Amino acid sequence: WHPIVEDRELSSSMSGLHQLVSLRSYFYLGLYDQVLSEAKSLGSLSGAAETARLAYVYRAHVAMGNHTFAVKEITKKSPTVLQVVQLHSTYLTAHESNKQMALEKLNELVEDGSMAQDQLFLVVAAEMYLSGGQLKDALKLVYSGSTLDMMGLTIQILLAIDRVDLAQQHLKKMMEVDEDDTLTQLATAWVNVVQGGSKWNEALDTYQDLQEKFGSSILLLNSIAVCQIHQKLYSEALSTLGGARDLALKMKTKINTDTYINTMICLHHMRKAPEAIQRIMNDFQKTAPGHPWIEKQSEMRKAIEKSKKAYS
Repeated sequence: WHPIVEDRELSSSMSGLHQLVSLRSYFYLGLYDQVLSEAKSLGSLSGAAETARLAYVYRAHVAMGNHTFAVKEITKKSPTVLQVVQLHSTYLTAHESNKQMALEKLNELVEDGSMAQDQLFLVVAAEMYLSGGQLKDALKLVYSGSTLDMMGLTIQILLAIDRVDLAQQHLKKMMEVDEDDTLTQLATAWVNVVQGGSKWNEALDTYQDLQEKFGSSILLLNSIAVCQIHQKLYSEALSTLGGARDLALKMKTKINTDTYINTMICLHHMRKAPEAIQRIMNDFQKTAPGHPWIEKQSEMRKAIEKSKKAYS
């Protein structure tokens, strides 16, 4: 999902990178408005630190759906890292045929090799591969990384492919680097959620501590709701998701897809009327018609109908 300069630039940019600590915490927590205001207050930095600052700004805009901003502001003269952010933004809004073209362009940049030691480039490139469902390509770029950013992204991918054992190994490395870092705390919560059992409550405590320290974000509220759902605290989860929905409306942005999915899961477990769940689904389909979860549900319904006909 994060900026780190390559080793040869580290000493000259250390002071600038130190200024980015709050900025990167806001970004990982989904507090994108704070990313923009913090980046503005920092002003222009120098060298790799400035590239990292701008990368946070553009990635925050992309995360908020402001794709036009990234496409217009980033030019061919911009650092390669920022051009990848622009490419990612283009990919997210492109039709299927153009998506493939964007991924091929990314392949060219990766295979060129000239950016192989730039850790910020590797992270933003891996993020784009993730959006394209190319987990193997994403993992290849960050798996051997020694920075928290690269290890955090590695953990996300490993959890997605059910390699909790390897994710735990990388989490241990993150803790050795800085166990108090925001990203390390988040990664700990991700692993705890997947492990389940008593770990769900530990994850919930972590998310709520971060919420108390930094404030609410749609990402944090959805994460809290997931822990509550796992603990069968459905009423509390529904209330939390209502907060995520209200925050989206306050920010004048679309309701997050995770908020829709988690809300429907809550309503199902609370045995609410099918009509109520269908209303949420209808809104979800209008917001994100091609979402994988919707397509999977459609495939399941078709399979059920086919089975019914076979036995009727």
